[in-house]
Amino acid sequence: MYVRDVARCVGLTAQAIRFYERLGLVQRAPRTRAGYRVYSAATLERVQFIKDAQRLGFSLEEIREVIRLKYSGQAPCDCVRKMLNGKLRDLKDQIKQMDQMRREIATCLRASRNRARLPHSVSLICPIVQNKRALSAVRKD
Repeated sequence: MYVRDVARCVGLTAQAIRFYERLGLVQRAPRTRAGYRVYSAATLERVQFIKDAQRLGFSLEEIREVIRLKYSGQAPCDCVRKMLNGKLRDLKDQIKQMDQMRREIATCLRASRNRARLPHSVSLICPIVQNKRALSAVRKD
C-alpha cells in the first residue's frame, strides 16, 4: 500500500505519514524500483495507534516510548496506565482553572452591565478588564 493509501485509511495526510517515518515512529518503508514507498498493514495499524494515542493527549515523545516498550518485548500497558492517570489529573486541574476563569469572566461581565460608564481618562486601558484598578483610580481622584 502506498503512502496516500495509508493516509486515506487513517484520515491523515501523506506528509504526516512521512513525518512519522522521519521521527522513527513508523518503520522506513521499502521502495519500489520507481521510488514509491510501499507500506505494510502493520504500518497502517501503527499509524492508527499514533492517531488514537494523540486523541487521548499523548505527545509524540510519549508515543515513541510506548512503541519502544512494545517492540522491546515489554508490555506497555502499565506505562500507558500511568501516563493516562497523569493526563487525567492534569485535565482535572485544567478544568478547575477553566471553571475559575469562567466564574471570573461572568463576574466581570455582570459588573460591567451594572456599572455606569467611566470617563475614558479614568481607564488604564479598559475598566471591564481592569475592574479593581479602574475603581481604585476613580476613588483616588
